[in-house]
Amino acid sequence: MSIRIEDWLERQNRRPVLWLAIFALPLAAQISGWWLPTPDSVAYLSIARSIANGHGLRDLGYTHLAYPPGYPLLISAAFLISPIPFIAISVMQWLMAVILMLGVYRWSSQRAQPAALLLTGIVMANVSLWIYYHRTLSELAFMTVMIWTVVALNGGIEARAPNRRVIQIVAGTALLAMLAMIREVGILFGAGFLMAIGFAVGSGKVKWRDALWMAAAVIIPGAAGVAAFMMYDQATVRAAHAGAVLGTHLSGFTGPAGPLAARAIEGIRLQISAVGRLVVPGMFKAYGHRWLDINVAVYAAVFGLVVSGWWRCVRRDQDVYAITFPIYFAMYALWGFDADTRYLLPMLPLIVVSLWRMMEPYGSWRLMGLAAIAVLHFAVASGYWAMVEIPRGRECNSQWEQASRLADGLRNRPGMIFADGDVPECARLMLSFLLDRAVIDGRINPAGIDGARWVVASANNQRVDGFGTEAEAGGCKILGRIQATPVTAR
Repeated sequence: MSIRIEDWLERQNRRPVLWLAIFALPLAAQISGWWLPTPDSVAYLSIARSIANGHGLRDLGYTHLAYPPGYPLLISAAFLISPIPFIAISVMQWLMAVILMLGVYRWSSQRAQPAALLLTGIVMANVSLWIYYHRTLSELAFMTVMIWTVVALNGGIEARAPNRRVIQIVAGTALLAMLAMIREVGILFGAGFLMAIGFAVGSGKVKWRDALWMAAAVIIPGAAGVAAFMMYDQATVRAAHAGAVLGTHLSGFTGPAGPLAARAIEGIRLQISAVGRLVVPGMFKAYGHRWLDINVAVYAAVFGLVVSGWWRCVRRDQDVYAITFPIYFAMYALWGFDADTRYLLPMLPLIVVSLWRMMEPYGSWRLMGLAAIAVLHFAVASGYWAMVEIPRGRECNSQWEQASRLADGLRNRPGMIFADGDVPECARLMLSFLLDRAVIDGRINPAGIDGARWVVASANNQRVDGFGTEAEAGGCKILGRIQATPVTAR
């Protein structure tokens, strides 16, 4: 029985078009005009709107961006369609997801042909991918450009015809530059490419002369772009008041307190946990806050299996993606910032292929095992979307009217805006989006009220010292700072 199922699964892998279309349908069903805002997404949208309106690179009115402009550039055309462009952006996200899916299938076909279709299905049905698919964040764009960057760079190394090698390297160069402009860490794939070229030279696949021009062609544009953005970022943060609010990715890497060794140990635990939470169906929200924790023990075991399969990938294929993994992992481990599964999500295709390689000795049931994992992941993702994401989206987007009324009351009133802690987060972020201005979150930065000119507070808030009520809007009220009356000498 198991042999017949395995044979059927293998036959499906040889005609993938229908199944890839089926994989795309659940994502198409999630296209929506709802917006699930986050602080990062407000910034990305502000930069995108500024680009579309011909105002250059501006983040909430400041020249300091704090975020690379690659993702805002990709979605900026949506603002040419509508000032509230969330349905257009949702369609763009779906198109990115389809291009990602095709790239994952292309790459996994080269590295794990018998299971490429199932491995692609596991990636596209992952609940973490669905969560970030619903949000205007850079994860999906980064993954999409990343997988095709890997395909192009691998193709450049493996090509034998000179013309084909040039075409692949030119494509890889352009994609790597774009990848680094979506998120600076993308330049690490250039480092992985350099190491892969070194292996190829050692094995006689690539001549030294070709290796030198390929390395220079790929690395120089991407590295120059990252360096230029970091210099621009550092220059503008010194010139803008927003620097204290937004920071930079560089300051985020160098800023955390504590010894480097302690940060690295904690960072390793966080990234090992992220790998496990991506792999084990249903554990994406299972946290372990210390090493001696049952969740972390499970994740460490899963990570060991992944590393075992990853090592087989490196030894057999010397793939740019696989070689980049430890560099990428180490970067985020040293950063030591807890960001859920967000930072390790781009490694998901490699992680599932590594699991396939680890399962190679068990040939009679490998495809059945992968099919079961794919079904479980789809069930978890669908359940979370139906029971959590849809109610959350409905509740959040019911606050547009409140945010619009607040925006009308503040639009022509310059000065810093502070949102009291009892103002709903969605309303606060929507207000920031509508005004294209920063709105300080009182729950995170209560001291921000000291520099505020305006306060948005719940209508139930009886008094805020130093502020008087200016207007009421949608269950909230706008308070203005009371100016001291100067005493005139007689």
